[in-house]
Amino acid sequence: MAIYEVDEFSFEVPDGYVDRSMNLFFPREAMTRVRTQNLVITREPRTEETVVQQAAKLLKVFSTKVPGLKIIAQRDRPLGALPGREARAHATQQGHPVYQRYYFVGHYGTFISVIATSARAQSTQCDAVVERLLTSLRLKKR
Repeated sequence: MAIYEVDEFSFEVPDGYVDRSMNLFFPREAMTRVRTQNLVITREPRTEETVVQQAAKLLKVFSTKVPGLKIIAQRDRPLGALPGREARAHATQQGHPVYQRYYFVGHYGTFISVIATSARAQSTQCDAVVERLLTSLRLKKR
């Protein structure tokens, strides 16, 4: 797995703007297949809430936007010394059953979300991808 550096450039963010950036990752074969795995990493402003509370609010928002989203498991999962939250869900996309795995962690003023989606039949492979990503994830000191 290649190392991915998010800080490849810098610029001044205008006053009043917040970082709500998103990175999308797809396997190479995704360009030719309708249903495949994907990985989305988002960054948004951290609130005063705990990681568990902020994650719960995001999951509630997702449940209104993703058809048939049903959270099937949640647990605390720290990233080093930082509190983290993990959730697993089932949903439907374009009439097909999908599996989603979420991971949330706060880092300074940023709330990071990792969302992996796959066909439900590929949930084991999806979990393996997420585990590899999370064990390699290193947050930078500021």
